Amino acid sequence: MSNTSPTIVKKIRTLAQIADDLRHGKDFSITRLTLLKSLCSGSEDTATFALHLAKKTQQAMKVHGRPRYIKPAAWQRYQGLANKGVRGMVGYLSSRTRQRESRLHELLQEIQDEQNEFEHQRWVTVRIIHSMELLVVETALECVLSPWGSSELGYVIARQHAERYDSRYGNGLIPASAPLVEDVAEFWGRHFLGQGWKKQLTK
Repeated sequence: MSNTSPTIVKKIRTLAQIADDLRHGKDFSITRLTLLKSLCSGSEDTATFALHLAKKTQQAMKVHGRPRYIKPAAWQRYQGLANKGVRGMVGYLSSRTRQRESRLHELLQEIQDEQNEFEHQRWVTVRIIHSMELLVVETALECVLSPWGSSELGYVIARQHAERYDSRYGNGLIPASAPLVEDVAEFWGRHFLGQGWKKQLTK
């Protein structure tokens, strides 16, 4: 912890506190996660963070199963694409070759094409997303392939991962977001403070 900036420690502590408050029924605007933009200033850190959330999403797809509003065939495709995306990122980040980078670009395009419906609403065109899980994997690929946009993309993927809706709260960070914000806090805590990161925050 002595080598970690007090500013970074404060941000990690804030993330952990947000997760705890959500566990106790509070809710917050999604903009509370904008503090991640500074944590994601390094492209390598952001790529690893994105892979972490993609893996969490992949696991959640297996554990929670198919949402009722998604057809079985579509869900099978989404799972297959998510699995290929995670495997591709793991391989590329362990050994960055042109061939693997090219394959990631192909995967990114394939995943984007899977959810390429758009709808005109008043003065804007809105992309129709059927699977937020697949969108998280898509953004993770963008984080890996677009290091110049790491700061903004790091915030975007955290937002996609953690934001939820409930009629009592609306959109944002709501009690159901607690374990998802904990995923975010856990990564940055371990990344900067090590295995015992929660204890480090109390010092």
